[in-house]
Amino acid sequence: MNDDAQLSITQLNDSLQHKAVEAFAAFYQRLFDANNLELMSNYPVVNYMTDINEHLNLSRFMTKDQRITDSVDFSYQDYLNLIDKLDQPYFESGNPAQTWDEWYASHFAQVSKS
Repeated sequence: MNDDAQLSITQLNDSLQHKAVEAFAAFYQRLFDANNLELMSNYPVVNYMTDINEHLNLSRFMTKDQRITDSVDFSYQDYLNLIDKLDQPYFESGNPAQTWDEWYASHFAQVSKS
């Protein structure tokens, strides 16, 4: 494969998957705290989101960094499955094709036009 190849998160090695999940978890937590997860619920991910959200609610008194670490540790597989369903391609380096903020903005724009 060349450096331009885009992969699903499940095609990355374990170390790169973990890095990608941590980055997504920080993005997700910001949306969760702002009660702004509606866009993701347009995908078949409700069961993963329910598990992640339940644990985020339980850890709401932790610091931001503790909460992300705890959430990734507890809900790692849910995050991995959620990301896989969101159609975010990754490069071999483990970096997403778009930042999560860009992904959100482009998908929000698509929804607002429909």
